[in-house]
Amino acid sequence: MATHKIDPAEVLLGVALKVYRARVLSEGLTEEIDRVLSSPTEARPEANADGSFSSIYEPTAEPHPAMSLTLGEFAHNARSALDNLVTALVVRNGGTPKSHHKFPLTTHINEWTASVTDLWPAEGPLAGVTREDLDLIHDVQPFHADDPTQHPLALVGRVNNADKHQMLHAAIPYTAPDADQEVLSVLPTSTQVQIIWTPARSALLARGDEFTRFRFVGPAPDEFLVKLNWPLTVVFRDHKGRDLNFTELSRMYEAVALAVRPWIDPEYQE
Repeated sequence: MATHKIDPAEVLLGVALKVYRARVLSEGLTEEIDRVLSSPTEARPEANADGSFSSIYEPTAEPHPAMSLTLGEFAHNARSALDNLVTALVVRNGGTPKSHHKFPLTTHINEWTASVTDLWPAEGPLAGVTREDLDLIHDVQPFHADDPTQHPLALVGRVNNADKHQMLHAAIPYTAPDADQEVLSVLPTSTQVQIIWTPARSALLARGDEFTRFRFVGPAPDEFLVKLNWPLTVVFRDHKGRDLNFTELSRMYEAVALAVRPWIDPEYQE
């Protein structure tokens, strides 16, 4: 029985399609999360005995399990685009892809040396690729970053492995890590409001939690409308308790797109 011959050009087309699919998934997921985060609360402020008022977290939209599925699909397409690239590079250089071939995602220079360059060109994940291809892959490795474990390519590998081998990431609403609540407007306009308590940044939120405590400067009117900004985010938590802020998705996509660009972009120049 004849062995099917792998065409590197077809594999590289598949790489480009997987990267594009990762982009579509990340943008769709980001749009859905933005919709959830911008949805208003249903609860009316509750009066407290000391004259203050408490706003309660009763969102009209919340993160849902389908978000976790989309995250896993995004990570799979992004990671497999990198691995498929290595298949194309091996075949293009006259070799045959093996199970050990993959795109390394190393977070320490010693790991790169021991698992890649010390074994190349005959063995290891990049066995059979050219020196030029090896150097290009070296240049995008996570270990170059100040915090390699948070490098977007390292995050792609981490999310893909957790989703593939352990469990779906849980989508959880959190207070934003980099912003505080503010009073946007007050009716009647002749009144003033002071925020006297908010949850800490990066705090887990559950329906029914107190989210803001405020008071009026002077007597509280019988009827009022206080609009507050509630800086929120959504994080995805894996089985080890590691959180991924959804805002990382664009960085993860861009890192993968840049990593494969030398081989799929005909106009690429170093």
